Amino acid sequence: MPGVPTGRACDACRKQKKKCDEKQPACGRCLRLKVSCVGSGQQRFKFKQQQFSPKSNQSGQMTLAPRSRSPEEEKYSVEIPWTYPGNSMTSLMNKFVGAIKRSTDFRYNMWWSFGMFLEDVPRRLGSNEALDRAVDAVTTAHAGFCTRQPVSTEALAKYSYALKTLRVYLDDPLQATASSTLCAVMILLVCLTFIGNNGQMLSGHAQGAASILRARKNFGPRDDFERKLFLSLRGSMLFEGLYNDTIDLTLEEWDALATNDFDQDEPEGQILQCLVRAPVLIRRSKQAIRDGEDLTPLTLEARPIYEKCKLLLAMLKARTVDFETSELSTMPETFMARILRAHYFRTHGIGLAITISFNCILRVLDPSDYACMIESRSLVEDTLIHAQKANVYRPVGAGYVIMCLAAAWAVATDPQLRSRVEVALVDYYGDFVSKNSVNIRRELERASENYTCGSRLHIDASDINPSPE
Repeated sequence: MPGVPTGRACDACRKQKKKCDEKQPACGRCLRLKVSCVGSGQQRFKFKQQQFSPKSNQSGQMTLAPRSRSPEEEKYSVEIPWTYPGNSMTSLMNKFVGAIKRSTDFRYNMWWSFGMFLEDVPRRLGSNEALDRAVDAVTTAHAGFCTRQPVSTEALAKYSYALKTLRVYLDDPLQATASSTLCAVMILLVCLTFIGNNGQMLSGHAQGAASILRARKNFGPRDDFERKLFLSLRGSMLFEGLYNDTIDLTLEEWDALATNDFDQDEPEGQILQCLVRAPVLIRRSKQAIRDGEDLTPLTLEARPIYEKCKLLLAMLKARTVDFETSELSTMPETFMARILRAHYFRTHGIGLAITISFNCILRVLDPSDYACMIESRSLVEDTLIHAQKANVYRPVGAGYVIMCLAAAWAVATDPQLRSRVEVALVDYYGDFVSKNSVNIRRELERASENYTCGSRLHIDASDINPSPE
């Protein structure tokens, strides 16, 4: 039909009649000019004669019968409800689907960075207002973040509105335990990535998720959607549980949260199941240190977990190296090859953070363990190397590196090594907040106080680099 745009240029380039490189999530011209980029790489609508028959859904709303899709479309499509176009819900769905498309650059891709559960979110829109508001907030915040603009008043207002709506839902016993409400909490965690958290490393939303799960009297996933959701939620809750004493779960509750059918037999799933022991072990160690109790039983409990972490970390590293030297990595890069490379690399980084956590706990419980001291330095060095290599996935795709560097800072006692970690951490943290808006050192010390069981690690430099004598 004449006058209907069919190209993939963004709105700004079309309006200025400039050539658009059609990259996602934002084209090069919009990034350079720091303006909002809408529609880059997206096919515009054409008017076609389409046969449809009205159907009625459970709520009585009339919907359109879906058209048939090609195998390629079926493989990479995100399923969304079929509704009449033009309303605000359809607009929200379209924006959100655009933000989580698998084809989006890994540096900005929410689906890759925060979990495959996001692909199931569009079909749930319209049934839970807390989820709707959370999706609206994260979509707005993500769009501004991708164009490197300061956090807008609109994004902050939508986040505030989403929080207020969530509180209303949490006051309703039925809605508080719904999967969509728990999903809203996770999406608000994602939203904080883009709007910042007043410079604080702890979000508080993980504590809210724990409260929801406890209210349900069942920490395990109830269906396939929740199994996907828990793959992302468990990591956020477990790592925040290392720093935040108020997430006071039992070992059985942590275990139910972390055990997942999708990866329980894979090294990344197994090392997360090791991390399950850390929050409770830290709490017991802090109490034992305060009471002046013998730490030997806790040391004997922590050591085999640490040894298992080292074995699993070696497996994660070997898998990454094997992939890089395989024929698959030398062939023309496919979507699956990019996914595997990024997944193996990220799980190795997370494995480093978990292994460092137990190294730190063990060194607090047994300060005389010389082998543990030496290994801690090697783990910190490996984390710095990982952070350097992860630059290709910055900013969003390498956001997890902040957590890895925070763990490395807590365990590093050599002043020069700790300084190198802090420089890298400030650099990464600056991707998400203004470097002048947060005191990194203060936040690290506050967070790592719980990490180190309320103690401080002290090592003489001569213990690390013994004299030739």
